[in-house]
Amino acid sequence: MGAIALVAVSAAVLAPAAAAKPDQIPPAFAGLTSATTCVPGPISPGQSLSYTLIWDPASDNTTPPKKIVYEIYQASKPGGEDYTAPTYVTDAGATRFTTPTLPADQSVYFVVRARDRVGNRDANQVERQGVNICI
Repeated sequence: MGAIALVAVSAAVLAPAAAAKPDQIPPAFAGLTSATTCVPGPISPGQSLSYTLIWDPASDNTTPPKKIVYEIYQASKPGGEDYTAPTYVTDAGATRFTTPTLPADQSVYFVVRARDRVGNRDANQVERQGVNICI
């Protein structure tokens, strides 16, 4: 009779762990704070430049900030980002990213989203236009 009680207690203790659901909560993230470059003007056709994107770290219920990855979406017009595939992906824990060279005479827009280690993504739509702060 004692053995039966022990088995019943063991099953009750294990049941909550088996019923645990995987993390489905995306990171909390305020989005991109700036997208800037500094190239003294005037800008000539054919010239290229890189933008430095900066943001504050995201927080998550299970992933530490140093393990959060950021997906960067780039567009040539406001609201034109394609959220099905990021243009760039950062290393874990990054809070800044420098783009490869882009045409200096074209407008560019960016949205940055946080992704935790199980793949949950935040859905912010904070968009920043790339700005040359030196002209």
